[in-house]
Amino acid sequence: MRCGAAVLFLAGVLAAQPSRPDAKGTIRGVLKDTDGIPAIGLSVGATPAGAGLRFATAPDGMRVNIGIRPMSADTGEDGSYALTGLDPGTYAIGVARERTNGIGAERERITIASRQVRLDPGQDMTLDFVIPASPAIGGHVRNEKDEPVIDAFVWLVKPQYQAGVLRQAVIGPKVTGEDGAYEFADTLEPNRGYYVLVDWPPPEELAPAASADLKDREPIEVPTYYPSATRMDTATPMVLQPGERREQVDIKIATAPFYCVEGKMQIAGAPSSNFAIQEAPLAGTRLARLRSYTANDGTYHACGLSPGPYRLVTDAGFTEFAVSASDLQRVDLVMDKANLWLQLDWDGDPPPPPGTPKLDAAAEAVLRKLAGEMGMAAASQDDLRKLLTQPSMEAVMRLERSDPGFVGDWGRVTGQFGRPMDLVNVSLAGDNTASQPSLTVRIPFSGAFRNAIPAGDYAVEFQSDGRIDAYPKEISYNGLPVAGGLLRLAPGVAGTLRVLMAAGAATVTVRVTGADGESVQDATVMVIPDSVTDMRALSRVLTRGQTDQTGSCTLRSLAPGKYRVLATREPVHWEVPEDLRRMLLVLVQAKEVELGSRDNLQVTVGLVEK
Repeated sequence: MRCGAAVLFLAGVLAAQPSRPDAKGTIRGVLKDTDGIPAIGLSVGATPAGAGLRFATAPDGMRVNIGIRPMSADTGEDGSYALTGLDPGTYAIGVARERTNGIGAERERITIASRQVRLDPGQDMTLDFVIPASPAIGGHVRNEKDEPVIDAFVWLVKPQYQAGVLRQAVIGPKVTGEDGAYEFADTLEPNRGYYVLVDWPPPEELAPAASADLKDREPIEVPTYYPSATRMDTATPMVLQPGERREQVDIKIATAPFYCVEGKMQIAGAPSSNFAIQEAPLAGTRLARLRSYTANDGTYHACGLSPGPYRLVTDAGFTEFAVSASDLQRVDLVMDKANLWLQLDWDGDPPPPPGTPKLDAAAEAVLRKLAGEMGMAAASQDDLRKLLTQPSMEAVMRLERSDPGFVGDWGRVTGQFGRPMDLVNVSLAGDNTASQPSLTVRIPFSGAFRNAIPAGDYAVEFQSDGRIDAYPKEISYNGLPVAGGLLRLAPGVAGTLRVLMAAGAATVTVRVTGADGESVQDATVMVIPDSVTDMRALSRVLTRGQTDQTGSCTLRSLAPGKYRVLATREPVHWEVPEDLRRMLLVLVQAKEVELGSRDNLQVTVGLVEK
């Protein structure tokens, strides 16, 4: 008994001891939908607060974000999940659904719920979620004779903003059976618009026999949007409530006159080969009206296009045209590649690099090579360090031509000694070609993004690997401002993208209160530049976060200027046009603030309702 008593006493003493500050914790819970059914196969992720915050650093909504890969777990058959081995601290907990948008497509990740929590040392926290039940769309596809259409491809097309540009994403296809029926029964998002489109794989033959006399051509069946529209701009989108089943979305295949288009494609002196013709709103998706190859001399001839806007696409670029009531000739595509350089300047001195290691001999040799090219034969150690953040673009270009290995050496030095834990990436993202290139350069050094960039439209974006007291003050291309961070590159041009950085970013801590004056946790906080007045600009604003248990949220790296601050408990999907439209309507309820250099502002706001 003494031994047993001793054991019990020892257990009591241990239970009374406070947890170690570094003791790991766990977050677990159960996910169910609004009908009480377990949510199976969802991903629940935990991201340390601050590491996953997304924020903009320029008054015009220039994109900047800080990111880190969260710890995650999938829900089981009973909807349960467990995140173990978590360090104490504040976490953003996000629930996401992954799906494949069709045959051979990449998986898409959709965030459907989020919350911010504080985990104490050794705590075992229970955190349950109620997920909106997925809506469903179904119906039948019939032809003009009201007969079921078998083996038709049915797609869902959803508009969404990406980097400030309205694009389309596609889900599917569902293939109709003998009764012409189709159904999308899962993974749809409520309260957003979908277009339903019936299409077929593009024909291989693009030049069928077609009479030169348009009157002798019989109309053809064409891709059709619900209920019977031949173009997206005349179609009716479907907006579903949570759990709603819309089962009578029947589509009648439309017929329309068809026309032909011909021209020549030539890129950098060589004829192109494969190409696609897409309906213009569907550019960048997997859907194409026609696909084929050019002749040996780069010429092509394609028939089967109904009236509407189109984009002729190759791997090197695109051109747009419109078909009205006649065949088109000389729809040519000459798409020489562009060459782009990044020039970084500072408005004043750049922020000092924290904890910069001593230059080794190899790094010093690379910097002295650049200093010599710049006429600084007797450069001091301080002069060499300044070259890490203030190099001469012209000297870098000259050395690249004379020494092909210099750029690689230069990248190694700047990555190792140029604030390795506090860098900013400048990148271009575009959908001008099927490959959707993403081009990246790391500040603080300047240099080529990449030679031979396809012409087209790109979004200039920033991503920080750590907290940095700096922001992009001005961005220009060949001396002209880059409005809203959207850059258009013409074929064959050689241009310079100049970024003027400035130190002195501001910080805002927002406290959210309810009608009773109590603090509100898990609210979404937004700090929106005063210049934002439309959905395109609003979609690029990433200055947002969620309140913790104290009802507070801190947002950093803000450029000096005027902002509007607001908070809501309702979910906001920043790529969804319907959500952005509602947010624009409630901006009049926001609190107006003005930030100066290195300000640390405290703001209290109430909740707004969308």
